[in-house]
Amino acid sequence: MTVKIRGIDFQENLNNDMGLEFYNLSHRYGYQCPNWPYFRDVRIERMHYMAKSGVLSQTLTTTMHVTTHIDAPGHVVQGLPFIDEVTLPHFFGSGIVVSIPKKKWESITGDDLEKSCGDVIRKNDVLIINTGWHKFYADGDYFPYCPGLVPSAA
Repeated sequence: MTVKIRGIDFQENLNNDMGLEFYNLSHRYGYQCPNWPYFRDVRIERMHYMAKSGVLSQTLTTTMHVTTHIDAPGHVVQGLPFIDEVTLPHFFGSGIVVSIPKKKWESITGDDLEKSCGDVIRKNDVLIINTGWHKFYADGDYFPYCPGLVPSAA
């Protein structure tokens, strides 16, 4: 199967004998994407324009904690791996998606996970928790008030 992006056909590489499905969980990245409350907005400045220079070059100024991102263990615990040290297989795997609706600052507890997962989840499965918070992606409350896990859910 091919996917057309800006007039170019790209061959999808999703054929597999195991019937696996892959999901892209990323949001758009760029100017005015959700950011940590007091961080500067993403800046993308053009250095060269295709029409004038025959090439597009840009300068990107950003911080961590912008839109969809992954915190590496080394971001919060000294001595643990940074994102460039986490190998690609750690970002793929079998798993389940559960719905645990939450409001501003509500906690996702161990009891929440037990009720929603039961015995379905297996060791090393990827668990995706849908809190419904994605509906507030463009809202200023998205980052500062998002629900989160408490120690009993770890």
